[in-house]
Amino acid sequence: MPKSSPAARPDNARPGRLPSPSTLLPSDRTSLLKIAAAARRFVEPIWEEWHRHAGADRPAIAAQGTCGRTSLFLQRVLNTQGFGAEWVCGTPRSGPLGPENGPFGFRWGKTWQSHAWVECGNFIIDITADQFGAPPVLVVDRMDSRYNKDNRDAALPEFVLARKRAVDDIWPRWQRINLGGLKGSARLERRAPEDK
Repeated sequence: MPKSSPAARPDNARPGRLPSPSTLLPSDRTSLLKIAAAARRFVEPIWEEWHRHAGADRPAIAAQGTCGRTSLFLQRVLNTQGFGAEWVCGTPRSGPLGPENGPFGFRWGKTWQSHAWVECGNFIIDITADQFGAPPVLVVDRMDSRYNKDNRDAALPEFVLARKRAVDDIWPRWQRINLGGLKGSARLERRAPEDK
């Protein structure tokens, strides 16, 4: 990655370092969308493996029930591309009949659904929202009213570990396919605000 001149770097970026996630520019949305779409294409056939492994039939929408693992995978992909991505989730209820935790997760119609996604700078990146009728790949403003993260992961420790193992298991396949970086969306060119 060529070093940029001081005038072309955001104020908080140091030479040779990528800007912090909070300095992502609107032009980065296109790059995030390319990375998210590539990750989605890769993971779609894996969802079927995950459903089979769980002993479940393939749901009508393959993304259903995969948001935690898929978002953890997407976070790792984004981090390897130089983004400071964070896995987040929201759980409106402690269980199907459990008490309300609050308006957390993904708002689908008038109700909140448990969900996980990735936040990166001022963006939410979600590649499993189609289970709620949204497009299959979303890169939206972090303030999108359909999303509200909770401050905790409600999954039991064994499920948190299983989520991590699932991503660890598929990671070597992703690396083989994307050896040398994502095709067509290598490290991002960042523009100074005055170049918009």
